[in-house]
Amino acid sequence: MHSEVTFPSDKICLSGTLTVPKGDSPLPCVIMVHGSGAQDRDGNISGFKTQIFKYIAEFLAKKGIASFRYDKRGIGKSGGCFKIAGLSEMVEDACAAIDFISKQTADVDSKQIYLLGHSEGAVLAPEIASKRHDLAGILMLCASLRSFEEDGVKNAEVLNRDLNKMTGLKGKIARLFLYSRTPLETMIKLRCRVEKTKAKRMWISFSRVSTKFYRETFNYDVKSYLKNSGHPILAIGGGKDFQCHPDDTLLI
Repeated sequence: MHSEVTFPSDKICLSGTLTVPKGDSPLPCVIMVHGSGAQDRDGNISGFKTQIFKYIAEFLAKKGIASFRYDKRGIGKSGGCFKIAGLSEMVEDACAAIDFISKQTADVDSKQIYLLGHSEGAVLAPEIASKRHDLAGILMLCASLRSFEEDGVKNAEVLNRDLNKMTGLKGKIARLFLYSRTPLETMIKLRCRVEKTKAKRMWISFSRVSTKFYRETFNYDVKSYLKNSGHPILAIGGGKDFQCHPDDTLLI
C-alpha cells in the first residue's frame, strides 16, 4: 500500500511516499536519502529517470519491509528552495523524516528503522545517524570517502578518457566543451571562487548552483562520522562505478 505523506522540516513541508506491505504490523522500515542534484522521491532528476528508490521500495515490500522516500526540498511536491540549499539542509530533512516516521506511523516499528543513502545520501548517512541514535542501522550505496577535490579530479580524468574515445565531429565538439586539461588546477580555482563569494548562487559550467552546497561539500569529511559510528553498516559499491570507487566501499 502506497500513501502520500507530508511532514515538517524546520519551517517547510516536505512530501513523500510511505509504502507499507501487507503483514503483521509494526514492520521494519527503510528511509531513503537521495544522491546529489534536484532529485524527486524516486531518485529521478531532469534528464535521468532512474526510478532507483521506487524499485528499491517495491523490492523491500516483497520482503515484508516498509519504506519511505520523499522529494528533496523545492523538488516535486516538497516546499522550500533547492537552489540555495546545502548539505546541512539535506541532513536536517532526513532527520525530520526519521522523526516523523518513528512517531507518527503505527505501521512502523520505531526500533527497526534503517537509513538508506545513495551516493551523496550515503556520504551523509553516518552524520544523520550520529544525530538519530535510535536508528537500527545504515545502508550506504555507492559512497565516496574522498574529498570533493579528489573526486572532482578523478571524475574529470575518467571523463577525459571517455572523450578521447569519441570519434568524428561529435567527439571534437564534446572535447571542446567538456575536456579538462588541468583537473586539479580547475578544482583549486573552483574552491577559491566558492570560498570568496558572498552570493547564494553562482555559475559553474553552464549551471547556476547553490554556493552553500559547494562550500559545505568542499569542507565535508565523512570519515570523521564513520570513525565514531556505533551503528551496523551495510556498504555496497559497484565494480564499474566511476564516480564512487569500489575501494571506498571496502574501506568502509
